[in-house]
Amino acid sequence: MAHLSILQIGGTDWTDQIQTDALDWHYTTSLDLPVLLARQQDPSFLAYTYVLLTDPVIDSLVIARQVQDWPMYRVIYLGDLQNFNPELQQALQQRGAFYFEEKTTDEVSERILRDLYLGQAGFPTRFSEDQFVPVTNYGWHLERTGRFSVQLSGDFGKDFVQVGTLKTYPGDFIPGQENLIYFDYQRSEQAEVALCFVFYNNGNLQQMQMLQGKSIDQVTAIKAPAKYQDYQILVLAKGHGTLDMHNVHQRKSRHGLGYFLPGGQRDLTEDGQEVLSYFNRGGKKGPLVVLFAGTRLHVEGFEMMGPLADIGYPRLLFTDPRAQGGAFMVGNEDYEALVTKKIEQARQDLGLEKNEVIFVGYSMGSYPAMYYAGKIGASHLVLAKPIINLGTFTAQGEFAHRGQNYDWPLDVRYILTGRLDLAATKQLDGKLWPMLDQISWTNAAVSLFTMDQDHYDGQSLGELLAYLDDHHVNVHRLRQAGLHEEKVDEMINFLSTEIKQQARKIQRGEWN
Repeated sequence: MAHLSILQIGGTDWTDQIQTDALDWHYTTSLDLPVLLARQQDPSFLAYTYVLLTDPVIDSLVIARQVQDWPMYRVIYLGDLQNFNPELQQALQQRGAFYFEEKTTDEVSERILRDLYLGQAGFPTRFSEDQFVPVTNYGWHLERTGRFSVQLSGDFGKDFVQVGTLKTYPGDFIPGQENLIYFDYQRSEQAEVALCFVFYNNGNLQQMQMLQGKSIDQVTAIKAPAKYQDYQILVLAKGHGTLDMHNVHQRKSRHGLGYFLPGGQRDLTEDGQEVLSYFNRGGKKGPLVVLFAGTRLHVEGFEMMGPLADIGYPRLLFTDPRAQGGAFMVGNEDYEALVTKKIEQARQDLGLEKNEVIFVGYSMGSYPAMYYAGKIGASHLVLAKPIINLGTFTAQGEFAHRGQNYDWPLDVRYILTGRLDLAATKQLDGKLWPMLDQISWTNAAVSLFTMDQDHYDGQSLGELLAYLDDHHVNVHRLRQAGLHEEKVDEMINFLSTEIKQQARKIQRGEWN
């Protein structure tokens, strides 16, 4: 069964040359493209996963208009951009088309399968009690800072020595697959750290790949052998000082075509914090939807891509990989400035006013939706299962998710404050309210989905409702019986419906 469908547009038909059943190949010339599309029930609909333009020179206004109408990140071209007509050049750039240096049938089909696969693949290997096994050495001091961080200090010597092992799982790497590795850690100037990826087959050492020096601070690719049984990550150190180690992020590589999703972007603060975003101009005019991912305990990536694609409006998605589950997309001044910059860039790219932006978030994502709406000065919010008081929430050392304690709120507190004591509780609880005060509530619209037995942050919901009532905000609220993690389908349906309703009001100018 084919996994991807390809519409090739060009002078030479490649169909008979395709050697894999994983691609459902279709072909047309640029002249016959209108006839092909006219046979569809909706001629503007792209019925294929990707469109491939194979001609080295293209001077077709028909293709240019179609590329402009098709969804973003769905077109591949092989020719030099300068050899296309200006309209097509502009369309390819605006719609995030991918250029392939590969030119032969086998090379192109192989790259499509390797780098433009459907779905997302990313996960963290964490320095938790379960996964990190330290080497016993009484000359070093080991301290846990939250469940998923380890601080190791001492004199490690002039040469690299092993200080621990990270347990892994064979499914982390598909044989022959290349993962992008990013090590989230801090160190004092005199201490150095290295990671050694060791692959085994039939109980024997098969391959070792070392990350050290500059490569340890960059996104570096590690490729698994074509055949292996299991692997480990050895943690090495040298010098004298402190290592504060959090996560080894692994993401299946798209070789320059995006992070998690085709077109996904990765930005980095000066202190090494990742801001992961995905901007899509959408298929129809409308407000910009800015959505923040909720809690992601075991895998990394963006959320609600399907429902937002169906709605069709421009969208900017964020996801936060800094702690297990995320860290509410807030932090130090540089981090928040970078998030704000990404939002403003998307808004300005679309030529929209601040009140033509809808901020959306559920659970953990509800907090940054409110927070950055205040920073931007927008007044359209669609929220579900809100979490409001970060101090009170992250003080829950015995917090359980689906009946099990993962301790991740403690790691969030460590990221936000740099310590694990309770002194910052009041400060964290007060972080959101000054941002909400930046919103002009006169013509604001807030859609709110809540659970009656919410055990995440249910106690602070009353504070938010009282605040909105005091500011005479028009709130459309839907209450559901159940716990925080229940009624997911109902929540997604509510978010989608409310985004469309608020968008229609914005388009009619009712916010002005």
